[in-house]
Amino acid sequence: MKVSYPDFIQANPNCSKYASDSVAQAIFDLLSRDDAILAMLEAADQNKPALGPCVHMIEDYAAALAAPSFDIQKDFERTVVGRMVKAILEPFGYRVTTQKDLPKQWKGNYFSSASCYALSAPEEATLRVVKKIEEI
Repeated sequence: MKVSYPDFIQANPNCSKYASDSVAQAIFDLLSRDDAILAMLEAADQNKPALGPCVHMIEDYAAALAAPSFDIQKDFERTVVGRMVKAILEPFGYRVTTQKDLPKQWKGNYFSSASCYALSAPEEATLRVVKKIEEI
């Protein structure tokens, strides 16, 4: 099962001040969408920062808010977003390998680097991506 927002908060007590923050939860939910997870896993498999393909989506969401309670312009909040990615990818067996600058096409106004991941704990995976062909 995918990691839920309460699971994320419980596993990251230093993020507990955002437990009832609707903006932080909305960003977590955006990152937890299947298309976002697939994009992050694909980036990870290419040794690129996993957050990269989602940066513009997150920044666009935050820019549409008048006065966000969770402000991605602040360093700690960007760190929290990185921890969200880590929590979301862990059930697939992916672990942080290094920090890299985002490729030019993914650089945002606030995010300029992010963690890279690799499938380094497949025996601990509880989720996997399955591609299949079906007749319609």
